[in-house]
Amino acid sequence: MSTIRSDLPTALPLATPVAAQVRAAQAAFFRAALNEVAAAPAATPAPSTAEAQPARAQRPGALLDIRV
Repeated sequence: MSTIRSDLPTALPLATPVAAQVRAAQAAFFRAALNEVAAAPAATPAPSTAEAQPARAQRPGALLDIRV
């Protein structure tokens, strides 16, 4: 077992506050990204030409993920 080091500081250094310019730049970046997403046209899925598969009954325990 190792001994406790006495040369370590007892309190952690305080984090420096983020400058207002950095916060404004981050906010502008995310605002621009959200505006791009909102301005993009919504993609509509193409109608499927394949036949839909009939619904199958769930097996008991099908949702369990047990591996040994």
